[in-house]
Amino acid sequence: MTNISTRWLLAAAVATATMPGAVHAQTNDATKQTPVDAGVNSTPLPLKHTPRPTTGAITSQDLLTRLYIFADDSLAGRDVGTEGHFKATTYLAAELKRLGLKPMGDSGTYFQTLPLKTRKVDRMSSFVAGGSNLTLGGNWAFSGAQNITTNDAEVFYAGPLPEEGMPPVTPEQAKGRVIAYGIGSNGALQRSILGRVEAPDGAVAVLFLLSAQVRGVLPYLMQEGGLSVVDPSTPSASRLFVTDSATMKIFNVGLAMLTPGAVGGKVNVKAVVDMQLPPFPTRNVVAMLPGSDPKLAAQYVAIGAHSDHVGTASRAVDHDSLYVFNKIVRPAGAENQDKMGNAEQFVQINAELAELRKNRPARSDSIFNGADDDGSGSMSVLEIAEYLATQKVKPKRSTLFVFHAGEERGLWGSAYFTEHPTVPRDSIVAQLNMDMVGRGSATDQTGMSADGKELRGGPDYVQLVGSRRLSTELGDLVEQVNTTKKHNFKFDYAMDTNGHPMNIYCRSDHYEYAKWGVPVTFFTTGGHSAYHQLTDEPQYIDYPHMQRVTRLVADIATELGNRATRPQVNQPKLDPRGTCKQ
Repeated sequence: MTNISTRWLLAAAVATATMPGAVHAQTNDATKQTPVDAGVNSTPLPLKHTPRPTTGAITSQDLLTRLYIFADDSLAGRDVGTEGHFKATTYLAAELKRLGLKPMGDSGTYFQTLPLKTRKVDRMSSFVAGGSNLTLGGNWAFSGAQNITTNDAEVFYAGPLPEEGMPPVTPEQAKGRVIAYGIGSNGALQRSILGRVEAPDGAVAVLFLLSAQVRGVLPYLMQEGGLSVVDPSTPSASRLFVTDSATMKIFNVGLAMLTPGAVGGKVNVKAVVDMQLPPFPTRNVVAMLPGSDPKLAAQYVAIGAHSDHVGTASRAVDHDSLYVFNKIVRPAGAENQDKMGNAEQFVQINAELAELRKNRPARSDSIFNGADDDGSGSMSVLEIAEYLATQKVKPKRSTLFVFHAGEERGLWGSAYFTEHPTVPRDSIVAQLNMDMVGRGSATDQTGMSADGKELRGGPDYVQLVGSRRLSTELGDLVEQVNTTKKHNFKFDYAMDTNGHPMNIYCRSDHYEYAKWGVPVTFFTTGGHSAYHQLTDEPQYIDYPHMQRVTRLVADIATELGNRATRPQVNQPKLDPRGTCKQ
């Protein structure tokens, strides 16, 4: 699951620097070790596992075999544009071909390649305001894949940027000017970074005035080797960012003192980027199981997950130290990145680590394996594909399997697929998204309620998000299948609450379908202490629980594939060019 505020950071780097345990280079140790916490698995799981042939049945053994392959160190965290992610998508395509599914990517292949490029900022880029040259990366930065040039352009302040919607700007106000918006919240910052704010007609550029609490985004915007999806069919204008000191040079007052309609001085900007193809292509993997009913086969039940994760850390840390630290101090993993621990907690950390050291040596780690996020979802979707492909009677509707790339970077793959679908978009009757379905035990903090109470998992735990937001009929069907097929899950809808501050509805691939009017359901077992951490490895997954979730989704997909009518959309539709707000 994507996390705007943490996906580019090693969330625990500062904390782990103070922990016991030497830091060494990453090793690929095949020695079996007992994990720190085997969860509800009856026996401890090894670091490595010898693959076994999978079967048509949905089994925990199949899921274990698949996930140990997909989240292995050799794939180096599956970040997009890297050899690791290329290998991951190659594995997916080979499995889908083995199962006899029809390729639905580009040119008769299983791959839909994203127009992804590496972005290198020209350090000679300049921004002159109030007669002063601003410092690139210090006072100003820019995002996007396009160059920006302005010559003596006035700056017009349209007002604070809300988390949704836009302050009004008339064509007369915009003509020939740079239009500026104030950024004072993380939600508004996300909108600005993700390019969901377009320049008003007639404007020469968009400028974001950063408040002190969000100015830390500048180093990210300037990082070398940054990646961008360059899709001419969607709005992707480059955008300028300045700190409050630069705002003073433009308007002679700080952001807090600005009022909408203020006109500042003229600015001269020359922002230049060099866009190149990355070493390895970034690919969605798409396949289809044809429906058995000629009348319904042109409709599709889509099942999806994301194949990427966040790559590797800049330095290795002691795996067990990080695991124990997160379990005690950061039970929600990267969601708790602001927690650094207190003296009492470090006493407990050191005591638990000392016990572990009696049985095994330290193991250094620098790979974000992404076993749960979202190896678990990807391998569950692959297991469903094998299950349906081996049934004697196939569902009446066709089943579309889409493994999205770049979810961790901002839903890139699902946005690209729904913008350029390989089947008619309105022929997709529903989309079932699986992201992080491998945990959810009673010891996992799976999220927070809207009023700030901890959520905890359990043996029958599954979170559902979005199941009734477009179609109450789809939400009812999910509940009915759970009951009639005796899955007996206890669904947690707390994260689906309107206005929930964690905004989960907007943070995984289902949203990109929902915004086009496709009914969706997001299945997850929720967060935990290994979320976006180096400790998200296959030995910590609860495979029997993952098997049950996978069987549930397979039964729901089968029911959707066989019912006489598609789920009715009876709730308000979203604006596909708007901003998601749960």
